[in-house]
Amino acid sequence: MAFGAAATLVAVRFLARGWVERLYLEPDFHFTYPGLSWVRPLPGPAMYALFAVMAVAGIALASGWRPRWSAAVFVVAFVYVEAIDATTYLNHYELITLLGVLCVALPLPGSGASTRATVPVVTVWILRFQLGLVYFFAGLGKVDADWLFRGEPLHTWLSGRTELPLVGSWLGLPWVAVVLSWAGAVFDLSVVAFLLQRRTRAIAYGAVVGFHLATGWLFPAIGTFPLLMVALTPVFFEPDWPERVARRWRSNGLGVGDAVAQVGPQRQIARWVLAGAAVWVAVQLVVPLRHLAYPGDVRWTEEGYRWSWRVLLTEKEGVATFRVTDPATGRTRTVFPSDELAPFQVKAMSVRPDLIRQYAHHLADAAEESGRVRPQVRADVWVSIAGHPRARLMNPDVDLASEPLGFGPADDLEPSPL
Repeated sequence: MAFGAAATLVAVRFLARGWVERLYLEPDFHFTYPGLSWVRPLPGPAMYALFAVMAVAGIALASGWRPRWSAAVFVVAFVYVEAIDATTYLNHYELITLLGVLCVALPLPGSGASTRATVPVVTVWILRFQLGLVYFFAGLGKVDADWLFRGEPLHTWLSGRTELPLVGSWLGLPWVAVVLSWAGAVFDLSVVAFLLQRRTRAIAYGAVVGFHLATGWLFPAIGTFPLLMVALTPVFFEPDWPERVARRWRSNGLGVGDAVAQVGPQRQIARWVLAGAAVWVAVQLVVPLRHLAYPGDVRWTEEGYRWSWRVLLTEKEGVATFRVTDPATGRTRTVFPSDELAPFQVKAMSVRPDLIRQYAHHLADAAEESGRVRPQVRADVWVSIAGHPRARLMNPDVDLASEPLGFGPADDLEPSPL
């Protein structure tokens, strides 16, 4: 029910805030993921209809109507939308996708044989694992000198919120950012352990609510992520908690004793189910760590950065200009991305090497399509990370239009200044 409500909220927010038009229909060019260049926005009315379908599927899932099919419809539509433009990537969109896939794969109440009162225990533990992974890797990423000892990028972000009532005068102080950075790291690394223990579970969930409400208030740009985590983290409680809450509510808070979670007859779990769960767990553990296979600082190279649960960890600002050279004449023209791209695309592209290469290929492809010789495209890109001085990101002498697009390590980056 909570996930279906969150899915509905995501779709409705896109429709209500005009993001369908601004993010997908207005831009003439979209940055795509490797192998997904065929994904394009649907024509105007169809694009709005796609979000309406997502909202209806979320309502159906929340109401328990054919949950597996409802989740499947939502996931297909949501993944299609997210694949249109890589600059719209957010961590909680990844979480929504994965939880949607789990709703399709796992036996849920109301799906086929699971209309009975119980589900296999693996259902509960896979969901706990998936949510716990977000906290753990978010905390692991915070074990960093900038985060723990400079309070960055938290200090940069908080300095822009000094107009807030009551706490605003404190938010610009460097030591406050350091204290909150340590608190955030400790919270992320320890909260799952406390949620797993009966004696500390209620206190830990109170901390979850307080933490996410505070981050949502301080950083509204993170959207529905705080509400999503607050709504879904109760999966760590005993499965009968909704009934116990309802009973206490009906008894005006006096309590009628502890209800006991229903336990069905023990059945041997099929090997293919265990194998599937093991593969899922392994993939979810390996993918966030794949950046270790690449040389350099992942914050600088961005290789392996996506899908790694590095939540609220990096603040990057960049400026990129491109030089397009006709090899036949030697003439060079300067291209400013803001002349073609939407502001949100310029901001994301200017700090991510893979998107910079993709835009260089786009400029070269456009020249070829107009009947000209494929040009050479070089980029002058300067980036600042977490308040550090700006440094050149890309080698300005490399023809980026001839560099491969994919997942291999790049050799066109300047050394990291971090």
